[in-house]
Amino acid sequence: MSCQISPNFPIAPGVTYSQFNSSFDDKLVCPATYLRPDPGGALLPWLYTLFLLLFHLPACIIRAVRWESAQYLALGLALFNIAITVQSYVSTKLNPAEILVWMPLTLMLDIGAMEQMVILILEMENHSAGKLTSALGNQIGRIASAIVDGLHRQSAATKGTAATNGAPANNGAPANNGAPANNGAPANNGAPANNGAPAINGIDHSTLVKHALVALFAAIFGVILLILQIYGLVAAAIGTNKKGLTVKWCSPSFRDFALAVMTGNCERYSVIESSSNGIGCIQLPASEQEDWLRGTVAALSVSLAFETIDFFLVLVTRHTKRRERKVRGTRLRRPWLSMFGGTLILIILIYYGAHAANHLPPGVTDVVWIYRKEPMADIGRVCQARLKSPGLRGMIIGWTDGVFGSWGTVFNGKQVSEAISH
Repeated sequence: MSCQISPNFPIAPGVTYSQFNSSFDDKLVCPATYLRPDPGGALLPWLYTLFLLLFHLPACIIRAVRWESAQYLALGLALFNIAITVQSYVSTKLNPAEILVWMPLTLMLDIGAMEQMVILILEMENHSAGKLTSALGNQIGRIASAIVDGLHRQSAATKGTAATNGAPANNGAPANNGAPANNGAPANNGAPANNGAPAINGIDHSTLVKHALVALFAAIFGVILLILQIYGLVAAAIGTNKKGLTVKWCSPSFRDFALAVMTGNCERYSVIESSSNGIGCIQLPASEQEDWLRGTVAALSVSLAFETIDFFLVLVTRHTKRRERKVRGTRLRRPWLSMFGGTLILIILIYYGAHAANHLPPGVTDVVWIYRKEPMADIGRVCQARLKSPGLRGMIIGWTDGVFGSWGTVFNGKQVSEAISH
């Protein structure tokens, strides 16, 4: 170790550098270990982002060619993104130092998809908002009527059984004196099977109901996604004004009476307790988080602009002639900016996620010295350790802990003594 350190240099409260002089002569070496971010300091793992890309990319292609075939896939992806975003907001409380967990950069693809579905469904022939609302209302009324009729029949059957006490109905006489049911009239008097809900201009009632439900859920999901995006933008903008942000990075070697860690740059970091069990941490300046706060503000601002342009692009071309809806064979009625922009964001997140998994945080060297001292000992021990990058495993642990931290003992488990006492 080439750092020029005074013997009175404080390693920890009440512990000076001179108490480790004899240990330096032993040249102790600690086992190699990894350094990973504590909850809130980990970027979305690149493997998870790759899965999102593999699901969204086919959905974008299908929506560009035959958007009707990707409706349910788009709704499922939107619902999943809403759940993860809300969960990350709740767990992190939008703490600026934990921006890597809660930044809502992946919402643009889903917002564009919801816009496209609502507008194109309403644009279909005989699919005005009024007709879809009427079809959905009729269907709800029919379901409610069927439930009420079923309850009435069940109640009447129960009362009839109790009144006859097991005697056959009509004293054994055949129903209607042997006359055929309805006097030979056809069932329902020839009424259609859908209880009088005829097709509207050749469109089946069930098709209208299905399209109404898709449009309704797409509109609801789109509004929720937009609110989450704006909420995240405001929180990130406020976070850029916060100074002195720090983030914890942890290692299994930072325990067993470890007091401090000194890097090859002669920077000393006190070992503090981790949010996870059985691991110690050092607190580093959140320089990466500050960069991502500014990047999130810029990216979300561009996302909102793209989504607005796509909305008018899909909406305005609704009123043009069908042959004018293509430019050099390209369909205009697609949220192209949201699709390309959202895909690009996922690719960028994969790159930075892989980079973060394979590199140590800024300011930390791969070789460090760990200072340990038992409370009652006069002399401390110091060993040299080689730190490895967090890898995919470390990023998954840090990010998952950050997202699901609000679940408490459901996620982290209970201590055995606590479980026994209860």
